[in-house]
Amino acid sequence: MGYVASTYRLQFVCVLITIVVSALANVAGPLFLMVLIDDFITPLLGRQGPDFTSLNHAMMGLAVFYVVGVACTYIYNRLMVNIGQGVQKRIRDEMFEHMQSLPIRYFDQHPHGELMSRFTNDVDTISEALNSSFAMMIQSFITITGTLAMLLILSLKLSLIVMVFLALMILFIRFNGRRSKKYFVQQQKYLGSINGFVEEMVAGQKVEKVFNHEAQDYEEFCRRNEAFRAAATKALTYSGMTVPTIVSLSYINYALSACVGGLFALAGLTDLGTLASYLVYVRQSAMPMNQFTQQINFLLAALSGAERIFD
Repeated sequence: MGYVASTYRLQFVCVLITIVVSALANVAGPLFLMVLIDDFITPLLGRQGPDFTSLNHAMMGLAVFYVVGVACTYIYNRLMVNIGQGVQKRIRDEMFEHMQSLPIRYFDQHPHGELMSRFTNDVDTISEALNSSFAMMIQSFITITGTLAMLLILSLKLSLIVMVFLALMILFIRFNGRRSKKYFVQQQKYLGSINGFVEEMVAGQKVEKVFNHEAQDYEEFCRRNEAFRAAATKALTYSGMTVPTIVSLSYINYALSACVGGLFALAGLTDLGTLASYLVYVRQSAMPMNQFTQQINFLLAALSGAERIFD
């Protein structure tokens, strides 16, 4: 794996740089909205025939932030596809090279289909994680950190509401993630077992027919298939609960922040531009959390596959 790290070191650096720029552009956008409202829109409301030249320049500046973020997102996605496919190829090369050096008894003790599953299903899970989850989780972490910092800067009192809901989200993610990982590991194990059994049955069809063993083999396949179904159902059930729960908590968080923030604005404790930017950050804080939780499912499957590969 050292070869992989050295080969893609420069591309990894480019990916990290573009991820950071993309995340910072997304974080800076709502702050620029506060400047637009307080310094340009609000003062112009009381004028007759206002001059929008300065406002147009400011809006163009805001557009540049988001265009840069989109461009960086496109660049690191393309780079990660190249890295993911290259790493996938190298892993298979090293696995096959290592397999050639294994003794005969190893192949006698392990079903051939189960070994093939490590070259296909398990490597594919790692490739999917590299293509999307790696970059997305880094960007989500930077976005969450920057967003929380801006929330604390804009309004420390209102941020207490956000902190409570973020704590609830993190606790739920940890609780649900532990259970999801357990069943994702079982899912990969049973999938390899099915592949191994099918390979043996296809290769030994003549023997099966001679000894009239079709019924017993069918029962054995159903047993293994049912074990896979049960593990996959539990894994997807736990992982599927994560995103809806986080989304529901984020909506409640946004509603409470908007209500309390509106009362603060009426009481003169905050201005309109600050409140508008703050609410955008509150809404934005939920998005990277959702992305983070979605990618956890891919990572759990990838870790399960990686354990089987490095075994």
